Amino acid sequence: MADLYVSGLTGTFDSGTMIDKLLQIKQQPITALTQKKALIQAKVSSLTNLYGALNDMNKFISNLNITDIFSTKKASSSDTSVLEATATKDTPNLTMNLTVNKLAQTEMRASISGLNSLSDKFSSSGTLTLKYWTDSSNYLTYNIDYSEGQTIQDLANNINSAQNNIKASVYYTGTDYRLMLTEANTGNSTKETDKDTSSYVIEATELPAELGSLDTLLQNAQNASITIGNSTTPVTSPTNTFTGLITGLDITVKKTGSATLSINDDYSQIDSTLGNFANSYNSVISLINSMTAKGAQFQGDSTVTTIKTGFTRLLDPLIRAGLINYSDTDGTISVNSDVLNSLKSSDPDKLKDIMTTVKSSFSTALNGWTNAITTYQNTENSQINSIDQKIQNMQEELVKYEERLRKEYAQLESFISQMNEISSRLNDFMVTLSQMTTGGQK
Repeated sequence: MADLYVSGLTGTFDSGTMIDKLLQIKQQPITALTQKKALIQAKVSSLTNLYGALNDMNKFISNLNITDIFSTKKASSSDTSVLEATATKDTPNLTMNLTVNKLAQTEMRASISGLNSLSDKFSSSGTLTLKYWTDSSNYLTYNIDYSEGQTIQDLANNINSAQNNIKASVYYTGTDYRLMLTEANTGNSTKETDKDTSSYVIEATELPAELGSLDTLLQNAQNASITIGNSTTPVTSPTNTFTGLITGLDITVKKTGSATLSINDDYSQIDSTLGNFANSYNSVISLINSMTAKGAQFQGDSTVTTIKTGFTRLLDPLIRAGLINYSDTDGTISVNSDVLNSLKSSDPDKLKDIMTTVKSSFSTALNGWTNAITTYQNTENSQINSIDQKIQNMQEELVKYEERLRKEYAQLESFISQMNEISSRLNDFMVTLSQMTTGGQK
């Protein structure tokens, strides 16, 4: 248990106030260190922001694939309501006329008869057999059980739960309810309906007696068909998308008709890439400007100011080509769209070389700058840790100092109290002596 010291017992002087003032003097170095620590922490915070901006730019540069940007192809249709297309970098540049002869569609068949209401039941049990032709030679078989007392919707549910190629539903003719079977996906079969030869994609036998046979054809199965140029041989697809018609080219048809399809180099990503580069660059420069401005924490700091001058040097290929506008006021940049568009059309290879050079130089430099900022942060954090240790030691000494002061002043007050008591006794003695002396003379 700590000793208890009470000041002012003698009333002679206020030792508590004197101790507080002495402690305030002793506290001044701690206050100075605390203020120094706050300044360093603010610097570390600014360095953290700068590191983040540099690191973001470094990631942007590292993920930049110059080859892909200059290899992109664009497919353009003269009538997008007829067809659209996508191309890859491997698709050759070309122009061709296409005629969409027909669109892909699924086969839809219904039973020849039906039930009077949805609640009517089948009068017998059995197993119906479904065939789904994946092409003209191959088919899949599904056996579907039905039971006496089931409804037509129960049968449709059984069919749908047993397989994924045929979609069963109830078809209402206006007078009765029939079973309708539809291809679930046109891409699952290349076979087309030929009613003249009774060739179907979907076949069904042994239907419940109430449904009869699957003789009603609601819609033919057909493949999409296009003709290229003057060719007399159409190209077909089970879906409305023709994949890999030419290397890397996918065409999606939307309606019958004709359209001209052109494949060309697509340099549009270059614009957005340089724009994003400028934005990232300006973010770093603007941050450095605020950190090194007059009166700012890093004014004249070589580690930080060197980054700005280094950035400017690395821009040289872009500046010499006229691809960017450089601001002498604050060091920020913007893309010169006119020069960029001119180079894209006249000399894309030169543009590619410039961007490759800039990517390489910035990538190397950014790695060095982020490492330098990290080292700077570590140094400042070490100072903070050192200050924290000094403050802790000084605070511990201050506690001991206060303890010593209070003990010494308590002893001093005790001594003064004793002296006051002796003085009071002497005074009383002198008074008594004086009275006695005076009385004797009488």
